[in-house]
Amino acid sequence: MDWKPFWKVIEDAYRPDAIEHFEAVMDRLGQLKWFEVVEFQARFDEAVASANTIALWGAAHVINGGCSDDGFRDFRVWLVARGRHPYEAALRNPDSLAEILDGDPVDGFGIDAAALRVYEAKTGMSDFFERLDKVEKDAPPPPPEGPDFDFEDEAELRKRYPRLCHLYLTPPAEATE
Repeated sequence: MDWKPFWKVIEDAYRPDAIEHFEAVMDRLGQLKWFEVVEFQARFDEAVASANTIALWGAAHVINGGCSDDGFRDFRVWLVARGRHPYEAALRNPDSLAEILDGDPVDGFGIDAAALRVYEAKTGMSDFFERLDKVEKDAPPPPPEGPDFDFEDEAELRKRYPRLCHLYLTPPAEATE
């Protein structure tokens, strides 16, 4: 599956409500052939892997009030599921996420499992991951890219993500006195 149809599936399915979003992704994938569902998942995984940067991890830390390894993967699933333009903008500048957020934490709500469910419903088979392995490279994800920094250093977070910090962090102590 090329990127253009991949993003069309994602964007056609987007709903603000997480449950409705998940169901819309499944409905949209249900319109594809079984092998296109596998190819969709391969593209989805590729987009999630491409968002594996320290800068985005820092943004996820601010947005969700901390961020484990699993939490960061879930954040990247959420980011891909938001669509091409927010995704690409966040890759360039993670602070741009402030334009689409309201101060609440984010959750991928398992959208990365939609293709598996649709595939199994379409085929009655449980070989999704074997087929996916044939499409994807069988290598572990690389470590996050970019220079490391201390996610617990609030001054550094405010410098790197001023708009996100405005939404998610309390004002600095000296500003409230």
